[in-house]
Amino acid sequence: MNLNQNKVTFKNKEEAEKAAQNMSRRHDEPFRVYQIPNIGWAVGGVFLKKKTPIKVKSTRDIKLLWEEFKEDDFDTSVDDYTTEVEAKELTDEISSAYGDDSVWILVNHYIKPGTELGMKTTGSYLVLEITNGIETVYPKLGGAFGRHIPLMSKVAESLKEKPVIWSTWNSKSNPTKWGNNSWFYKLEFNESFSEEA
Repeated sequence: MNLNQNKVTFKNKEEAEKAAQNMSRRHDEPFRVYQIPNIGWAVGGVFLKKKTPIKVKSTRDIKLLWEEFKEDDFDTSVDDYTTEVEAKELTDEISSAYGDDSVWILVNHYIKPGTELGMKTTGSYLVLEITNGIETVYPKLGGAFGRHIPLMSKVAESLKEKPVIWSTWNSKSNPTKWGNNSWFYKLEFNESFSEEA
């Protein structure tokens, strides 16, 4: 099946990008531009057929899933991470998950000093680059969870170019304080969508 059959094509990328922006606003979906070799530029997207609830994995599931990231039998990084998450769950904060509104792809990840990110701290931060084709966000992991950067870097590397869900902590009194572009403590493969070109 040729997915480009009957597609409207544009001579240049700029015209196609304008059409993609208009379609995104009109349909409230992330349309993006792509090139059809020897033909021109077209507009398309990958959308959720239906909104399904995010399956947030338990810390037990995370332990099993991330077992492969341990360097050896004496590596406690996964246990340390899940112990810290479980302790945080007992506080007055709640977990907020992002990535279920459209297909968000993990493009890359970087370790950057706080000063480069405009912070007054001297610590390092793991920064994700995640896009849905229209918007790109850069959530960070550091501070109290900074000691988990080596583990989370391995997790991020395994999820590059894949659809993801990421989570952050928010207080119960202000559940939207940190949005999808602020912080993350958990990164997972998003299994809850069906692709449609």
